[in-house]
Amino acid sequence: RPPRSTLFPYTTLFRSPTNVAYDALTPGAPGIPALAAANGWQHHPLVTAQPLPGVVFRDAAGRSRFTQRAGDVVRLPGSAGLEVGNSAYTYSVQMNQMSAEWGYAAVRLPRATPGLVVETRSARAVRPLPALPGLAPRSVSAQPERAALHVAPENAEWAQAVVTAEIVDLLDQDGLPLDLEIAEGWLFLYRPGRLSVPDPLVWRRVFGILDALDVSLSAAAGSLPGPGPFAALPMREQVARTTRRATATYFAVVGGLFVVLAGGAYLLFGR
Repeated sequence: RPPRSTLFPYTTLFRSPTNVAYDALTPGAPGIPALAAANGWQHHPLVTAQPLPGVVFRDAAGRSRFTQRAGDVVRLPGSAGLEVGNSAYTYSVQMNQMSAEWGYAAVRLPRATPGLVVETRSARAVRPLPALPGLAPRSVSAQPERAALHVAPENAEWAQAVVTAEIVDLLDQDGLPLDLEIAEGWLFLYRPGRLSVPDPLVWRRVFGILDALDVSLSAAAGSLPGPGPFAALPMREQVARTTRRATATYFAVVGGLFVVLAGGAYLLFGR
């Protein structure tokens, strides 16, 4: 393995599964609270105020997403602020209220870092991110067909060094697809849909990706154009694009039900 840095101290402490009391997840145990208690972590069944800057939590204007809340949140104590949970919010489609849920992992970075977004092929197939930078996406040089990289042009060399082939392999997996974002001093992993927080595989996956990012961020530090601070990426909401399919599906279902009901009424009363 390459030499480790201290970007993510919790991956150093908990990278090995033997350091986490996964045996707390026994049948009949209260799952998430048991895992948190066994490891000295904090468990929050519901969080209604989250000051996190990622696209799952805030819209392109920086406002908290409508009715944004999080559940099954596990927080590890320390300056890195690592937490894993499920975030949900509400949005409108043709005057109808729709909801979206994203599993996430969030960790605070110890130094100024440019923003970037990596949307993987497998995650986008499930659900596109709610907002993306208003920049032309770049192909990840290591895996051009599997992930789209959004980053400011002046930070492109650094971002290509961070998002290595190993990182793409870890993110772009059909069983548990993940996207990556770095924003305002935080690093986020997003899963489209609910994340099974009590599952040991989730924690091993999260720690493994953070461990790999620890190495790649350290190796890419020399490619940074300066010490920062770095300007935030200009974000654009994707609702208008991503909800057209949901709207078409909604009206198709409603129209189909109407046809079925009308046909049934004709058979019963029309003769």
